[in-house]
Amino acid sequence: MARIPTVYITDFDKDHLEVEPYWDSFYIFSNDAGEASSSDGCGWLGNMEDEPDIPPVKQVVVAICAMEKKSGSKPMKEILTRLEEFEFIRTVIFPEEVILKEPVEKWPLCDCLISFHSKGFPLEKAQAYTDLRKPYIINDLDMQYDLQDRRVVYSTLQREGIELPRFAILDRDSKDPSKRELIEGEDHVEVNGVIFNKPFVEKPVSAEDHNIYIYYPTSAGGGSQRLFRKVCTTCSLAPCPRLQLTALSVSSKVCCMQNTRNSYVQVK
Repeated sequence: MARIPTVYITDFDKDHLEVEPYWDSFYIFSNDAGEASSSDGCGWLGNMEDEPDIPPVKQVVVAICAMEKKSGSKPMKEILTRLEEFEFIRTVIFPEEVILKEPVEKWPLCDCLISFHSKGFPLEKAQAYTDLRKPYIINDLDMQYDLQDRRVVYSTLQREGIELPRFAILDRDSKDPSKRELIEGEDHVEVNGVIFNKPFVEKPVSAEDHNIYIYYPTSAGGGSQRLFRKVCTTCSLAPCPRLQLTALSVSSKVCCMQNTRNSYVQVK
């Protein structure tokens, strides 16, 4: 009778012979000798009723750690339904109340963790949980801090050689005058010597802030329109005749602008 091979969990493009098994004892059915057995000679799957001492199938517990709005969404439910079609996977959703109120020592155990940040999510607790339990991590928790800052995202894309639209950053709190030069014209804005003609888009640097302004040239009627996350049936307003970047009530707020002609500006 043949021994059932050990299951390896590794990247698809890596040589499996070079990677240690994540679960050394992962198997389907085995006897004490670690070999498959079958009383009817039908191979290692055999007839379970004839093997009462065979241990149950070991499952990989995949946990979802996110706010209820995300973990209970229709797309997430569809993903989990498909995962559970594989008999060796069992999914667990961490309740939002547990995530917010319970210490990480009381969080459910898992073999594999899928966790992602959204508004109100305690990312630092998720990191503490992974440090404590050492689950297999699907998505990098540390990098999720970077995703919250558009400046860092663009810097990362540049470093990796990914093509980007033209952009500039205006830091209104910088002590360096060359980093906070702003000249506003009728149909353009000049940021640190870089000119962006209207129309362009202004975005907050925080990925959690979805208030985005589009500024139009006089040939299109001028003015601006504010876009935001949909509230009931509304997702935009057009109340602003001038650039918000010159009238920000909070000086530390950082904004971005993207021209429809492939230009992009960030302003603080």
